[in-house]
Amino acid sequence: MLARTKGEESKRKLLQTAEELFAKKGFQSTKISEIVANAGLTQAAFYLYFKSKEDIFQQLLQDFDQQLMELSDVGKKVVELSPTDVKSYVTDMFVKLFTLLGKNPNLTRIALQHATESDRIRKKIVEQIANNMSNNQRLGIVKKEIDTWMAAESIVAITERLIHRYLLTGEKTEKELGEQVAQMFLDGILNHSKSGD
Repeated sequence: MLARTKGEESKRKLLQTAEELFAKKGFQSTKISEIVANAGLTQAAFYLYFKSKEDIFQQLLQDFDQQLMELSDVGKKVVELSPTDVKSYVTDMFVKLFTLLGKNPNLTRIALQHATESDRIRKKIVEQIANNMSNNQRLGIVKKEIDTWMAAESIVAITERLIHRYLLTGEKTEKELGEQVAQMFLDGILNHSKSGD
């Protein structure tokens, strides 16, 4: 049992160190020798848990990707809610999204900046959001004149930009960003009492 705990700790150290180095130096510029040296382990220890640098990179992104996909699939659950609960539910999901991304700043940088992975992750998220919005459009929850693919792309693009501009710099909290983004998407930016609506 002790050996297993030590092994889990070694694997955790390698993952944490790789995450930091990939975020700081980029995937291509990071060497396995740097990962093991910074983790205080040997290359033999590295190869007990990972086949290659690509393998550790994929393992880092796998859990993060899964969490992102769960959050991008929240639109599916909207149909089960009463109309009065939809706004608070969607707002809470935006806050959770920014919390996940803010809690894992190194993984966020890696996932959104590594060209191949960021494109794959972004496409999956956009597709899932767009499909859920289209379904909710058919059910009368989302306005029929909304282009759901454009809306999904907008949500992902705005989220990505705000993470870099406000969250990773510490200027805004996850709650502030989540509430503002939800308000913009759910209520729009016009003051309806002033615009004649």
